[in-house]
Amino acid sequence: MLSLLFEQYFYLRQRIPVFLYFFYVHYREKDSPLMEHVISRVLILMGLIMTYTFMGLTFRVHFTDLIPFNWSYLGVIHWCIFFFIFYLIANRKGMNCLKSFTLATLGCVGGGWLYEISFFHPQSMFLTRSSIFYINGQIICLVLLFYELRRMQFRANKLVLTTLTTFLIFSAILWVNRGALYLICQNWPMRLGLRVPASLFLLSLLSGIEKGEMKNV
Repeated sequence: MLSLLFEQYFYLRQRIPVFLYFFYVHYREKDSPLMEHVISRVLILMGLIMTYTFMGLTFRVHFTDLIPFNWSYLGVIHWCIFFFIFYLIANRKGMNCLKSFTLATLGCVGGGWLYEISFFHPQSMFLTRSSIFYINGQIICLVLLFYELRRMQFRANKLVLTTLTTFLIFSAILWVNRGALYLICQNWPMRLGLRVPASLFLLSLLSGIEKGEMKNV
């Protein structure tokens, strides 16, 4: 089951977040104990996956020997941590489980595109047949995320502007200087920070939402 899930990762990534958003739009006005139960079980599963991959990293097992998927330990662990942080912040802002889960999913999937686009930008990063609408599903996730934040009366503050500036400077360096990317990829501590600027920017967006603004939206 896990093997099949990861083998179909790129295909599912283009569809599941969009379907989840449509589901959220239909049920966002309803508080369902069953829905909360399902989401809590999904979060537990994600926690187990993160623990599983962290153990593989600790014991230096080759990633593809542990999970039949061409990715990396850092990618899985980073985005799982990002997801949990985004979810918890959104939840503490007063959003229900479904909304927190949906926005965290959009941010997580969209964040993978956002951090890569400065140094990896083939046509498939914009248009792909794997997507429902031919536009890369990760772009759609970012558009939907910003749309939902806008509906909650998002206001840019100093934290948002600071993280955005940091992200843009970091991306510009990678855009014009491939040597910087090579240096980052050859240095383990620096590789840990490759996704951080985009992640911090997306997380900071939640600071632009006042706790009471998500009511009735």
